[in-house]
Amino acid sequence: MNFLFSEEWKEPRMNRILVPVQGFPAEVSAINLAFYLAEFSKARISVLHCKERFSQISEYWLNRLSGHVKSLSVLLQVPFSFEEITRFRASDAILKSSHKQECDLIIMTAAQKSHHKYIYGSTARRVARKTNVPLLVIASWLEDFAKHQEPVLRKILIPIRSKRQDFSALQLAAALKKSSAAKTAELIALNITLLPLVTSLTATDAPEIRIERERFIQDVTVFSKQTGIKISPVHVAARELSDAAIEIATEKQVDLIILGIHQKPHRFGGFLGRVSRKIATESNAAVVMIFGMN
Repeated sequence: MNFLFSEEWKEPRMNRILVPVQGFPAEVSAINLAFYLAEFSKARISVLHCKERFSQISEYWLNRLSGHVKSLSVLLQVPFSFEEITRFRASDAILKSSHKQECDLIIMTAAQKSHHKYIYGSTARRVARKTNVPLLVIASWLEDFAKHQEPVLRKILIPIRSKRQDFSALQLAAALKKSSAAKTAELIALNITLLPLVTSLTATDAPEIRIERERFIQDVTVFSKQTGIKISPVHVAARELSDAAIEIATEKQVDLIILGIHQKPHRFGGFLGRVSRKIATESNAAVVMIFGMN
């Protein structure tokens, strides 16, 4: 998975992708993304059912997820294996399995819907903090399980905040374009200039903002030439980053938002920063968060 963290575009190459599941319906999004990435790189999927001692799981949803895995395997011609492990902590099983199988990538679901909020569990936080394998964590609303089984992505939004990690989000979006599920998808790179609260919105034509806009468009154009993939640049000025990103995602009706996370969670710290947490919590689109290696 070095292509995600290289300074230049590299052709994606993966051999094995690990997908931990515990029996939550929202895990269908993690399964979908794993198969999309495995399809063009000829990777193998390892589905790991992490059953924690004394935990309650839904056999109904676990069976439906298993059936979905089999259907995608046939449809996209991607081989998979299924393993069930019981541990005191699911995170320990995930870390051990990823090391044992020499996985190139871990894709897991961060949360489940509860009272219109996302509950970020300790499993995703521990894995993000301890793994040396690149990790994708997905937060996804699940209004209709059947709808999420359709292997298609129409629009992908990549918020760019002039950070190195945001380039890895562009790399992942370009990689997804090589799968049959996203080959016709529109990629939208979004850059937001943060305005002070006392600044008038009419200041969006200020020289410094125009310079930032032009630089952003130039950077996206260069990346498009490197990858041979069309990316539409969108620049806006706003007083709140997360609100602006959610508004653009709603307006464009995107299916997926990809965020490069700027630091791993600390042992006793929060799982996400304020902007990323709000986007993941309030956006109607699925949100993929990229955690790099230590």
